[in-house]
Amino acid sequence: MPQQNENEFPVPCGLAREFRMIVFSMSIFVPSSQHADLARTLGALLEPVRVAPGCLRCQLYTDFDDPNGFMLVEEWDSQAMLDRHLRSNACKTLLAAIELSTRPPVIRFDDVARRAGIEVMERARHPTNIQEIRR
Repeated sequence: MPQQNENEFPVPCGLAREFRMIVFSMSIFVPSSQHADLARTLGALLEPVRVAPGCLRCQLYTDFDDPNGFMLVEEWDSQAMLDRHLRSNACKTLLAAIELSTRPPVIRFDDVARRAGIEVMERARHPTNIQEIRR
């Protein structure tokens, strides 16, 4: 398991912090005949990406509603480190995986400036005043 750093989940209650990270996510759907091979291929990329400079998190998920769907989520500490990753051999493999998708892939790059934890849920469920609801 990769070593945790200060920008990773979980965020302890009450410790929302300002920082910046880029979240890259990719959702693809493949034919059932290629599911196992692609799962092995994408799974083999996880650890090398996780230890790459600037990578905060890298996870691969399958779609609950369609087991032939995959979602890859990567978190990067800077645009420069993400750009470096996008030029890597690992990313060439991701591009090949995208070509296999039976539906239009969903590719997103989100710039995140703030991360909070369970305190957001607590505030929403038990507001102490109207100002807290507006946060």
